[in-house]
Amino acid sequence: MEATSLAQVDTLYSADSIEFCPHPGFEKWFTCGTYQLLKPDEQAKADVEARAEGANAEEATTVKVGHSDSDNDDDDDAEEYTPPAPRVGRLYLYSLDDTTPTEAQRIETAAILDAKWSPHTPATPELGVADAKGGLSVFSLADGALSLSERYELADEETLVLSLDWSSFRQGEIITSLSDGSLAHVVRRPSGMETLATWHAHEFEPWICAWAGPDSVWSGGDDCKLKRWDVRVPDVPVFVNRRFDAGVTTIAPSPHSEHLLAVGSYDAHLRIFDARKATTPLVDVELPGGIWRTRWHPSAERAGDILNATMHGGFAVVRLPGALATADDPQGSHEAEIIKTFPGTLGYGADWCRRDDGDESVVATCSFYDHVMHVWRA
Repeated sequence: MEATSLAQVDTLYSADSIEFCPHPGFEKWFTCGTYQLLKPDEQAKADVEARAEGANAEEATTVKVGHSDSDNDDDDDAEEYTPPAPRVGRLYLYSLDDTTPTEAQRIETAAILDAKWSPHTPATPELGVADAKGGLSVFSLADGALSLSERYELADEETLVLSLDWSSFRQGEIITSLSDGSLAHVVRRPSGMETLATWHAHEFEPWICAWAGPDSVWSGGDDCKLKRWDVRVPDVPVFVNRRFDAGVTTIAPSPHSEHLLAVGSYDAHLRIFDARKATTPLVDVELPGGIWRTRWHPSAERAGDILNATMHGGFAVVRLPGALATADDPQGSHEAEIIKTFPGTLGYGADWCRRDDGDESVVATCSFYDHVMHVWRA
């Protein structure tokens, strides 16, 4: 069944990230991250348009992070204008009233590759943002606005921070993947962020990383490999699965079953593994397109429902058998079904709203080519 859009927003830049705040009392807040490649001579025009949009957006607040700007557009100053990096982005903060999103804030940044809310700090939620200038930023949400707490330079400005994941096991620990093939284990201390370890993980871009336990992480890359690492001795992976037909793009441990792991790939197959032996999948279901993001439903009542951004195939919700979704010791081979789809031109970002809305939950998704965010139910 194809879902119907209940609201849509033009994000202006190409959109690739949606993140609903998971903490009680903040369920209506979500972010949308964007990524845009601009020619150097287009940058000044884009900055002017951004300021004009900001001035026209009711109750929107603009902050600038990660690059400089000029407020003087006179011809005399044109030769002195130094454009920032051609990869630019915006971080939007929205509040959701029923199914209507309202922009509360926009923040000018380097191009955004990924964003994740910390599972800790529920009183003042923190959002980590990975950008295309080698940076990892942390924003705090308070009084309906995001404020930059810290921006940490993980790598040089030519290196993209492709993904990040906060540890749910130890507060302040973050795993990140970088476009040079490396993973970086970062810790956030009162004095600021620092890197505990960096190691070469994949021959090509490691599109995704995720925590597997207190001292172990997963990573997946364009070399068609799924790997598991011990962050204490990361020189050699403790596990490698080479049985993928294309790059590994998304990894999502189940919040409802300790051993279930969802893995997506450019090959359009969603595979559900027992994380203890992630070689042969328990479920292998083909989706409408290559899978960029995979999100388990946050509610235990819908433990088997998984939202997927399937790039050229738009978006799809997969339902696993209930017995598998909550199994303590998952075994065997199982079938899954696609219960809902939604169109999109290169679907990249998708997330469930944590608000309790009965039988169907509110979903927000965003697509890249048409720079549009939609709200729908699934």
